[in-house]
Amino acid sequence: MKYLRSLRVSIFLAVRSLWRGNKGITTLTITMLALIYINLLFLPSLIEGLGYKVSQQLIETLTSNVILTSSSSNSNISNVDELLNKVQSNTDVSGATPALRIGTQISKGDTSNVWSVDAIDPATYGDVFSTPNNMIEGTFLDKTDTDSIVLGVEIAGAGQTGLQGYAASLKNVHTGDIVTISLINGKTHDFTVKGIFKNDFLQSDQRAYISQDEASVLLPTTVNHATSIYVKSKGVNSDISLGDKLISEQPGIKYQTSDDLAGSVKDQLKTFDLINRILKIISLIVASITVFIVTYVDLINKRKQIGIERAIGIQSKAIIGNYLLKSIFFAALGIGIGILVFLYVLVPLVIQHPFKFPYGYVSLYIDQAAMIQNAIILAIVAFISSLVPAVQSVRIKILDAIWGI
Repeated sequence: MKYLRSLRVSIFLAVRSLWRGNKGITTLTITMLALIYINLLFLPSLIEGLGYKVSQQLIETLTSNVILTSSSSNSNISNVDELLNKVQSNTDVSGATPALRIGTQISKGDTSNVWSVDAIDPATYGDVFSTPNNMIEGTFLDKTDTDSIVLGVEIAGAGQTGLQGYAASLKNVHTGDIVTISLINGKTHDFTVKGIFKNDFLQSDQRAYISQDEASVLLPTTVNHATSIYVKSKGVNSDISLGDKLISEQPGIKYQTSDDLAGSVKDQLKTFDLINRILKIISLIVASITVFIVTYVDLINKRKQIGIERAIGIQSKAIIGNYLLKSIFFAALGIGIGILVFLYVLVPLVIQHPFKFPYGYVSLYIDQAAMIQNAIILAIVAFISSLVPAVQSVRIKILDAIWGI
């Protein structure tokens, strides 16, 4: 009963204080907490969006979900047609395509560098990868193409000086130019550039492709062979489950998933995550200082009033409860405003004007669990930051408080 009476008194004091208090300070406090909460949401959402974009780019332009290779070192997959039919008949597979490494160096005049050149099946490549849809010059390969090659923009350069790897590229190669490929058998062959693609993903934009039929002419011993078979999942089961199922049906084959091949990219994302944690701690410190200062200044200004309240019989815990309720009110209103601004202003704005990263355009990823977690953390910080000065204020002797000593 005593606790209920103290709570009623605390509520009365809090409402009275908010109604008669300085509206400017109240507004600034709530605004500050709203901005802090938005900051707690914004960077993690951006990093989550970046992580999602990287995973999407890896799967759609470079690795697919599952990559099948020979379990024997320095060996290609043989009987590709048979294995491909088995893979494509799997109910969890939406597409599969083979690739054979046929070259490692590309040159144009005096300029050359080492890049991967693969022979692919143009008929099935688009079932797995989005690269054929990302042409910035010319067109993608056809099955009947001879002496034709498509280059990633990081190889061709295409005069785009702003590219991340422009200095190491061929600089100004365009559709219709002739480039020379050093084949794995030690010979060289000239190809006409049929198209240039840009996936906005460095690793996949450093690839070059010729048709499988052309490779069978240049390297007859590689017919029905592949370095890798790329498999796109329907997403029903995990990539690991799909890989296990595929290799159980075919001896001499091993697999990797896109996660297995994303090591260097994941290290970069971990760096972003570390920065996010540091900024999150700073934001919470700012929030605690803000609430502490607002509560402390209010207590200093109302020291005499608090002394009188205690003298007429209002219990200390009711006075403390008053400031705790105000801090909860400030935090709740700040969090509420922050959520509305984040969901209905920032997220739509970033969708319309996404951030440009080396991995492509990135929008904010909404994580409801993180939103709830950050709201709870901010509320706790505000609660504790008001509790400390409130407890200290009621420890002062009543006469000292009344006389302002």
